[in-house]
Amino acid sequence: MPTNKNAVIRYQVLDRCLSNWTRRFYIEDLVESCNEALCQYNGDTKKEDGIKKRQVQEDLKFLESEEGYRMDIDAIRNGHRVYYRYHYRGDSIKDQPINQEELDLIHDALLLMKRFKGVPHFDWMDDVERRLYTTSQLGENSKSVITFQSNLYLKGMDTYFRPLFDAIVNKRVIEIVYHPFGRDPRTITIHPYHLKQYNNRWFLIGKQTDYDKQLANIAIDRIEGLKETSKSYEPLDDDFDFEEYFGDVVGVSVNDTPVENVVLYVNDSVIGYIITKPLHESQCFMANKMEDGRWKITLKVKDNYELKSLLRSFGEQIEVMSPASLRQEMKESADLMSKMYAEDK
Repeated sequence: MPTNKNAVIRYQVLDRCLSNWTRRFYIEDLVESCNEALCQYNGDTKKEDGIKKRQVQEDLKFLESEEGYRMDIDAIRNGHRVYYRYHYRGDSIKDQPINQEELDLIHDALLLMKRFKGVPHFDWMDDVERRLYTTSQLGENSKSVITFQSNLYLKGMDTYFRPLFDAIVNKRVIEIVYHPFGRDPRTITIHPYHLKQYNNRWFLIGKQTDYDKQLANIAIDRIEGLKETSKSYEPLDDDFDFEEYFGDVVGVSVNDTPVENVVLYVNDSVIGYIITKPLHESQCFMANKMEDGRWKITLKVKDNYELKSLLRSFGEQIEVMSPASLRQEMKESADLMSKMYAEDK
């Protein structure tokens, strides 16, 4: 079904005219009504620039067609002229059932919006979804044509995401019980500022009380308790920009290390993947192969855990050339892995 705005306006105007049995609308009347509506929507238009009789005739055919609205339209002769109206009094395209194409689009739009499940102010979506599935054909053999990456079973989302969101919006200091991997749980008092998703996990970004270093990132799936406190909230500066804050890192771990040029030699088998999906926004690609057949990629980033994890995910397809400290870290990691697989189990 056409999505052109002018076409939609014409269909709505024709629908009003054809529904009106108290007046006879000849083809000239339909053309004039459409042009008046288009003029109001698009601004002043010269008469010669308006739609012509042929366009309205095509629109009437579309309203009658299976691809359109399947309306019954009568062409009633009055002397040498013909006027138009719906065959049944009270008919309207607004009363037509949703077609399958529209159902499929609604279904996939719902799937997209359901990614906000649990976020405050999106509770209305649950009611919309229930109404659509019970009052339409969405529940009848409706299959999605889109799949989104998400972690439906991520621990803590149902329990803590909304309270964290509310604490940020309402500027409340919170106390959380945080249980890092491989360590004992500890209680942290934090001024919450931001929620960030990375690698299918959600993180709370905030300032720990009596801790003046970098902002802390707290994985929501490692939170085991949360409550608001009456302590005074310390807001960030008005000009603080989280996009800029995370601009020099991969992931969410921002540290005091300097931004460095990370030089990588990339094998031919993965260069296409890395070009189309850059490792970082700062990625710079040398367009010519080196003598050994590899490609040179440069990143301007800080060394952090997520960067090393990303580079390790490519295995032998990427070699870190500099800085020397990162190359040594990657070498030690590779040596440990090689030793692990060299041992017979």
